[in-house]
Amino acid sequence: MQKFVELLESQLGYSEKSGGYTKFGDWYGRTVEFDADYTAAPWCDMYLSWAAGKLGYEEWIGQFAYTVYHARWFQQQDAWGATPKPGAIVFFDWSGSKKIDGIDHVGIVTRVEGNRIHTIEGNIDGGVAKRKERDTGKVVGYGYPEKIKARLDREATEKQLILDPATACGGNLVAVDPGPNLLALVPAPIPARKTPASAGPGKARQAPKHAAGTAAGNGREAPSGDDGGATPARSARPARSTMPAHSAVSPRTATVPAPISVSAARPVARNGRNGRNGRNGPAVPAGSRSSPVEPGDVLVHSGYRGRRRREKVPA
Repeated sequence: MQKFVELLESQLGYSEKSGGYTKFGDWYGRTVEFDADYTAAPWCDMYLSWAAGKLGYEEWIGQFAYTVYHARWFQQQDAWGATPKPGAIVFFDWSGSKKIDGIDHVGIVTRVEGNRIHTIEGNIDGGVAKRKERDTGKVVGYGYPEKIKARLDREATEKQLILDPATACGGNLVAVDPGPNLLALVPAPIPARKTPASAGPGKARQAPKHAAGTAAGNGREAPSGDDGGATPARSARPARSTMPAHSAVSPRTATVPAPISVSAARPVARNGRNGRNGRNGPAVPAGSRSSPVEPGDVLVHSGYRGRRRREKVPA
């Protein structure tokens, strides 16, 4: 607080200008509050706010233009009392009500002598910054900036959780609780089951059923079986044309490998699909319109609705 008092002492003798203008009110309106014109306002509290702002002490001295709000702020900071001490902000009520709402003047205590205090005040005796000696009969209470500063410093120290290893010394070490062993909380891994591939070198991996058929159908050698021999591949099927039957230029042929006979026990054939004798038309006995296919016969598509006819292949 010594620097604060010295800065106030440097302004002793300052008096307001014509119309009540002061540099302290002008500074307050440009720096702290912008809701009104403070250039000609009563400036006893703005005098203290100006010095606090110049030194960067506003967090623990406060910056106010209204003395009632300033006193309440000290109450909220738990830094309010009735004991005078050097560096305390003193609040007066000239009516002697001893109530915060009746406060109408403020200064700073520089020295205490019995029941009398020595102060520095602004806007006193016709608008001048002066030293004053007063009794405490008109004092409402005191605000203690140094108490607020001590609390802020303590809180800042408590928030400093990380130490610089380069500057740490024997008296600046923090004991850290190691806490529980996190690895002990992790369950033991379950051993993986053996697959056919890892069963041993004696057996080769057997391919899935669909894989064996696919390999054979594609003309590739299928995987070997358990007995070490190659699995016989299926005969390759002829490629199926995607061209519609009625759009083919030449008839498609297929050699019948073996005689096929139509048994009477098989379901009877129907006379057509969509004609007069459709799905619900009379049944035609099996074999009445077809006969067993003999070796060498060729099934020829006529290209119209999939009808077929049989032709002999020349020997």
